Formats: sequence, C-alpha cells, structure tokens
Amino acid sequence: MGIVGFGDKQQKILHFLVQEKEGMTVDQFSRRLEISRSAIHQHITVLERDGYVRKYASLQTGGRPGTTFVLTDKGIHLFPKHYSLFAEMLINLIKNKLGSKGLVDYLRELGVSLSETKKAALANKPLNKKIEMTVEIMQELGYDARVAESEPDQPPMIDAYNCVFHDLANENEEVCELDLSLLTSLLDSKIEHVCCMAKGNNQCRFKVLPADTD
Repeated sequence: MGIVGFGDKQQKILHFLVQEKEGMTVDQFSRRLEISRSAIHQHITVLERDGYVRKYASLQTGGRPGTTFVLTDKGIHLFPKHYSLFAEMLINLIKNKLGSKGLVDYLRELGVSLSETKKAALANKPLNKKIEMTVEIMQELGYDARVAESEPDQPPMIDAYNCVFHDLANENEEVCELDLSLLTSLLDSKIEHVCCMAKGNNQCRFKVLPADTD
C-alpha cells in the first residue's frame, strides 16, 4: 500500500514501524533498506520533524548504541482505518433490530453522553457565550462550525459546513439526531434543524430556540 506524499524509502520506513511496535534503530533500517546510515538519518530527520516518528528508547548492545524510533499517533493515522464501514454496519444492525425509533433513541442518548464531558464549562454562561463555546466544541469534534449571522430579533443560529457523519446521514437520516441531541444538551435549548447537507443544502444550520418553545 502506497502512502501519498512520501518517497519510496520513507514509505518503507513507515511500513517497517507499523510492523515493529517496539521500534527500530538507524542501523536496523540501514540493513533492511541496504542504504547508508547517513541516508537513513536524513529520512528519519524529516519524518521526525514532520511529527510522524519519534525517539522511543536507547539500546545498549554489544555493538554501537542506538536509539529506537516508533510511529507517533500522526504516523499511525497515515494508514487506512475502516471506522466509517464499522459505523455503517453498527447503524444498520441497530436499525434492523430496533427499527428507526430505536435507532433515534440510541443516537439521542449518544449525543447526551458526548456532551457530558463538556457541559460543565458552559454552566451559568449567557446564551451567546454558550453558543460561542459550543461552536468551539464542534470544531474540536471535526466540524467546520461557526456562529451564523442572524437579525437582532431572530434566534441565534450555528452553521456547520461539513458533516462528520456525512455518508451515514445520507443513508440514514436518523443520524442527524445525534447532532441535535448534542446541541440540545450543551445549550439547554431546543434546536431546529433548518438546513441539512444530507438533504442537499450547502450547510447544516441549527436554530437555537428558547427551551420553553413549543
């Protein structure tokens, strides 16, 4: 499997480190790749500078002492994972067993659980500050979110220009309930899903309504 953006030798170094969880030394790379230690140092320096590998441990052997290098989390994430496939299978399994309503109940519960670690920081804040902080939380979760412009006499709104569950939401509209539950819990307000990318809109827009709105 090729890794886009890396030369042949750097790709091989990264692949070696996926296989060797305890790391490898410059000498070990040199023997495996049949190139000089100096050339290995150059490749490792670039990979370390860019955050893909890091020093792990110093080895004292009968020969030249060496430092082992391992992949960082950033390096590990270069290799494909099938989270989306797993999530799709899980969503379909729940929906097939419990129906659409059962799936919605699970997703709402998940949204509340997701908010619990963040909610305390929003307590006793005015609504406009809560909205700003909620946008920051959404950005941490991978959303390209921002406070939308609205008229002074209109409810505030949040726009998200990407959907972290886009493929899932396209196939299962119930997935949007996770977003709504998360925002409802964080803001202690009712949320109206005004626009939805899964329905062809350019962004997802969430209108923040007073909690006592019918």
